Amino acid sequence: MVKKTLLGLAAVMLLTACTKLDLTGLVMPASTEADQRVKQSLGMGLKSSPANIVATTDNYRLYVCSDVHTEEFPRRYNEFLRRQRADSTALFALQLGDLTNRQGALYSAAKTMRYDSIRDRHDTPVYSIVGNHDLFFNQWDDFKQLFGASTYVFTVTTPHYRDLYIMLDSGGGCHGRTQMNWLRGILANRDSYRHCIVGSHVNIFRTDMSQFVSGNLPLEETYELMDLLASHHVDLYLQGHDHHRCETLYGGVHYITLDCLKDGADYASYMVIDAGDGLAWNFHDDI
Repeated sequence: MVKKTLLGLAAVMLLTACTKLDLTGLVMPASTEADQRVKQSLGMGLKSSPANIVATTDNYRLYVCSDVHTEEFPRRYNEFLRRQRADSTALFALQLGDLTNRQGALYSAAKTMRYDSIRDRHDTPVYSIVGNHDLFFNQWDDFKQLFGASTYVFTVTTPHYRDLYIMLDSGGGCHGRTQMNWLRGILANRDSYRHCIVGSHVNIFRTDMSQFVSGNLPLEETYELMDLLASHHVDLYLQGHDHHRCETLYGGVHYITLDCLKDGADYASYMVIDAGDGLAWNFHDDI
């Protein structure tokens, strides 16, 4: 009976979700693909966002969201961008993966993200990385074309300080050896910066397999990553993927998992970070 039920569910999934569910992408590990994506990212840079942002004061603000899962017009994401670009203290936004919810939707997301003179007061950039849904149906080629790299660094230069932002690709369920080696080299210069914030997609504390191979990192990589972040005094590690907010302090590093920003979700919010002598943050669920 159970076998027949599973076969029936599989048949329904294949027939009704052909543009939303990539069964191969759900079950195939992506370790090799992660290394390939990282090598491509490190060779291409970003499409439109600057590698360094110059701030006129030592205090500034950034907005953070994750898991938009857009199909056509994302109402909540559009409002997020409107608020961020209306805020004169906000220099940029971070989007931590899973922009899409179906094949081809990255183009709709990119259109929403563009500066709109009617909606937006300021033309501030959005820095994005891939999530697992952005890689289904071989959408990495679309992501590269629209946004560029998914592994990269950028800096904020204020009158008296510099802050370091590191964006990682964990969309396939791991960071991979190439990316971990690169991260180690970047963090070797951590002491040159006031603040260091790292963004990735997959929640490194998750230990179940609810999202198959993209659900959690290999434990060995988790141990290595957490030791690396703690030893180099990273301030914040931002992540998404699970759609439920959680804050954890471990080894001096604040790990924050964000809610989703998906239309129709019961729990949706975004994060606002104020950077100055320290880092302060709050969450907005009025969206």
